[in-house]
Amino acid sequence: MRVIIAGAGEIGWYIADRVSKDGHDVTIIECDQEKARLAQSNLDAHVITASAASAAVLVGAGVARADLFIAVTGSDDTNLVCASISRKLGAARAVARVDEVVYRKAPEISYRDHFGIDELLSPEMLAALELASVVRNPGSLAVEHFGRGALEMQRMVAGSGAEMVDKPLHELEFPDGVRIASIERGQKFIIPMGDDIVEHGDWVTLIGQTEQVSQCRSYFETEKPKIRKVVIMGGGHTTMSLVRRLRVQMFRLTVIERSPDRCKYLATTLPHATILNGDGTNLAFLKEEQIDNADVFISTTASDEANIMSAIQAKNLGVKKVLVVIHRPDYTDLVEKMGIDKAVSPRVVMADNMLSLLRKGKVSTLVTLDYGKAEILELVVECEDFVGKTLRNLSLPGGSSVLTLQRGREVTVPHADTEFQLGDTILVICRSEQRKKVIRLIVGST
Repeated sequence: MRVIIAGAGEIGWYIADRVSKDGHDVTIIECDQEKARLAQSNLDAHVITASAASAAVLVGAGVARADLFIAVTGSDDTNLVCASISRKLGAARAVARVDEVVYRKAPEISYRDHFGIDELLSPEMLAALELASVVRNPGSLAVEHFGRGALEMQRMVAGSGAEMVDKPLHELEFPDGVRIASIERGQKFIIPMGDDIVEHGDWVTLIGQTEQVSQCRSYFETEKPKIRKVVIMGGGHTTMSLVRRLRVQMFRLTVIERSPDRCKYLATTLPHATILNGDGTNLAFLKEEQIDNADVFISTTASDEANIMSAIQAKNLGVKKVLVVIHRPDYTDLVEKMGIDKAVSPRVVMADNMLSLLRKGKVSTLVTLDYGKAEILELVVECEDFVGKTLRNLSLPGGSSVLTLQRGREVTVPHADTEFQLGDTILVICRSEQRKKVIRLIVGST
């Protein structure tokens, strides 16, 4: 496939290297002559030294034949403009890196729709999404990336006497936007149907819109879940996105930041978090603030060295789980060998997302479950017999269930009367032996 990348900085360089090694034809547009020269000398890519915001430059780069245009310059404004122009000039898909939350979450307007761009992504936001899923539920990552954080998976133990325990599922009244994805009972993995029952001691996985899923925990739990203490070092974009994804009902959040001015901003922006002004690499400071009582410590600053040092200090103090953001991907394996539980690289997660877009077809396996006996499939609705049917009157194979629906920009959990349309993208959980039947029913081919 043809890929055009605007920007040869750290993110653009890494994406170009990964994408070209995956066998794609890569063109880089970079206005800085030195960056362009280095890219031309070291990457398997055609490099154009010019501004990607110029329509003439994009036409000359062959944007009309591009399967994917990726704007990752250091300027959000430039990325929005050149990605928008690329779509107008014929690029099949366009992605823009935007670090400022206002562009992705503005209540007054959808910048993505206004500029006609397929995805507005931030490496820091994607890193925060991965860190949050590790803190909450590692198995949820694939689904949460699908929903860009609008959907959430949570796993909990069903308690004796809870409201929705020991009753057939078809008798339960769930809030709109929530579904039981699976039930685990000992060694048994169940994809539930209407007659199934959640029993005391089962592990129940809920999927749905972020707000409702947390509220539904009380339907299955009789004991109040333990509030976990999470300490985050650094007050940048990654931390702000991460804090917003960790629910105050489940976590007690503390942020350590060196800059007094930034601390004031964080205190007003993140009112449910405790903000500490200090140096997270200073052992005396960590002891004074009793970081050893934390369940999770996460370092997210712009300095790999500071992140590694603070995480090792926290681990030595007795913190159970330590996670770090690492900006140099070649450090990640080394860091995890040093006793750090997880290293997340914004460059890697951004490149992984771009490769996923290039590899995505009508059928994709997002994650395998139950030691390969079940999986979550991402499917594009193309079978004419499936179009127009509602969830209520679907004849899905036993051991399979529709989890989520994406139509255009909107991602939802479908209800019984949701009618499926041509081109919808849906997530289906199914037993592996039912995979071909499910694909044939929805996509129309195996």
